[in-house]
Formats: sequence, C-alpha cells, structure tokens
Amino acid sequence: MTRAILLICALLCAVPSPGAAGCGASRIEELCTSLADSLAENLQVRLDRSSAIMTAPFADLNDLGSTSPLGRILAEETGNAFARHGYRVADTRAFMPTPYSLKENGETALSGSPDQAGSTSGLQTVLTGTYTLADGGVRVSARIVQTADHVVLASASCRLRLTEEVRLLMGAAPSAVKAKTPPVPLLDLKHRSDAKRVQQGLASQGLYKGRIDGVWGKRSKAALARFRASLGLPATAQWDRATQDALLPPS
Repeated sequence: MTRAILLICALLCAVPSPGAAGCGASRIEELCTSLADSLAENLQVRLDRSSAIMTAPFADLNDLGSTSPLGRILAEETGNAFARHGYRVADTRAFMPTPYSLKENGETALSGSPDQAGSTSGLQTVLTGTYTLADGGVRVSARIVQTADHVVLASASCRLRLTEEVRLLMGAAPSAVKAKTPPVPLLDLKHRSDAKRVQQGLASQGLYKGRIDGVWGKRSKAALARFRASLGLPATAQWDRATQDALLPPS
C-alpha cells in the first residue's frame, strides 16, 4: 500500500507544495514542526480526530523501497508535531504483525490492501513522505494520504541543511573521508627494510623461523612459497599485490 502512496508522492515532488518556497531549517526538529504545521493548514478535508493517522518511514526518493535512520526520524518527529494539532497519530510498529506489518523487501512497503487497512485497524490516513539531496541540502516532502483511494489530502515540502549528522543519518560517508585512500606501495624485497616487514609477517603466521634481518634468502623464500600455497596461489616466492594484501593487509 505505502509503496503506491510513495509513488504518488514521488510524482508530486516535482510540484512545489504549499509552504515550500522559502521553507528551510537547520535542525530536524525544526523542519518536522514546519512540515506538520503546513500539513495541518493545507488539509483539503476535515479529518476524523477520533481515527488515528498512521506514520510510515519517509523513503529515499531515489529508491522508494528503502529508507534510513533519517527517514524513520522524519516520520516520528513529523508525526509527533502533527499530534500537537489535536490528531491521534499511531506509529507503524504498533501494528505488527497485523496487515500493516512491514514487508521484508522494504521498510516503506506495507503488506495488506487499502481496504484491509481501513477495516482492520480503523486507520483512514497515512502520514509519509520522501527525502533526497537537492540544491546543497536535503529536500523533504511530506504527504497525508487517504488509505481507501490514495488521494493526497495535504502536502508540504521543506529544505533541511546538510550537516555531518544528517549525512550520517542518511547513511552517507562523512565528507572528511570522501577521498579514496591511495593503495599502499608494493614492497620491494631487495630493500632490507621491506624484506624485514615481510619476514615479520611470515613469522607471525608461524611460517618463518629464521632471523628477521632483512636478508631475503632461501628460508625466507620457502616461507613465502608456503604462505602463497595456503592462499591457493602457485607455491613460488613471487611477491605481488595479492600476496602483500593477504600477508600485510592495509590498516
């Protein structure tokens, strides 16, 4: 059910929602309060306040079958803020394992049909939404959708400032570690300092019993051949990238 709802949300994301222009927030709580206020103001019909509104995790607009800690927080905080307008709000998790149980193939996809949704738990509406990176921030779109026919009863959008905390909640790597770590140079066994490192690695594997002096002789070569054989490689004293990464993995 919610997958279809989110597809509707995705189509509507291209249309500016009421209150979207100039709406920006630096904190998640501030953004969710703005979204809830706009949803309450923009409702096209009067909701039955005795009937609970279900919240569902906000989905990644680029992959509507997935969410993130940010998507779950957005749903929870927006639901809490909407409840302050006098509406009953129920978290999806409260209904497991009823027809609202989450499917295994995506947290934003709910099992059961819209008819089951209304008749089983008395829930007539769902508060859900999407989020995506846009214009140097995170564009968040919230919708209140009628379960019976997927009609959007209210919509709102707002922009969240992209901080390191938000990046982590979205599952993105911190900006400080975006650059790929360069590979460790391949050791040269003709150099005693490099040969000593390899001897130490072979000794730690119990394969080399000689002196760790950087002199690459027969005993060192035999130990290296045994190590390569343990990896399923030819039992030779060849030193290459695969052997180095296995014996001396990058830290």
